[in-house]
Amino acid sequence: MKWELKTLEDDVRRVHGDRYADQIRGPLQGFERKSNIAYYHACESERVIKEALASTDRINEDDPGCVSAAKAILLAASGDAAGSHILAAQFKAEAHIIASAQALHSLCDLISCVVYWAFQLDTAPSPPPLNKLNLHSVHRTLSALPQYSTTAKLIDATISSSEFKYLAAYVNTTKHKSLVSSSLSASFEADNRSGMRIKEFSYTDRSGRTATYDRKWSHDFLFPENDTLRLRLVGVGNSLNEYFT
Repeated sequence: MKWELKTLEDDVRRVHGDRYADQIRGPLQGFERKSNIAYYHACESERVIKEALASTDRINEDDPGCVSAAKAILLAASGDAAGSHILAAQFKAEAHIIASAQALHSLCDLISCVVYWAFQLDTAPSPPPLNKLNLHSVHRTLSALPQYSTTAKLIDATISSSEFKYLAAYVNTTKHKSLVSSSLSASFEADNRSGMRIKEFSYTDRSGRTATYDRKWSHDFLFPENDTLRLRLVGVGNSLNEYFT
């Protein structure tokens, strides 16, 4: 799914004038850039681990992934200098996981800015405060404006999704409360998986609701889940284009 960013800017300029079009230009450019940054860090997180495993002498090329990861975990835990590169790779991979998540989370704020200015929410009866713009505040304002019901429903589906809730909880916890650590892991269950795994954590949102999130493979978080969320956000963007068509 593609979002025609320049078309939206041109349409807003045509309908609302330069002031509003100029306000959305930066967020639109940032949305595309941050999306690419999130994907870059996701790929780097996996690359550094794969390269570390491939360069470990005690791991055979024909070892299944879970066996390779298990050997690497034991080697890193042994304190042997031969495992120092595994520890370094885990550190880098974890840093990339955090960076990817934060970049993707910022897309939610950027698209909130786009919606705010494209729909002239500064003129709404109860506009969301500019210094607290996010999907939730924009959704509350749109919900009282029937002409924007399509976009409101898409935002509601986004903030209600499990992908958004996990991302928001993970980012808010790592930024403001404590590190949600991740480390190299191996599973010998039916899936025989290996890779970086994010530990279980709990998060209490602003309304006081506490949720506990199970351990999660970073690949699932960074790729299929965040790709789904990215597509939801692009869908919100496309609803703006359709409104001005």
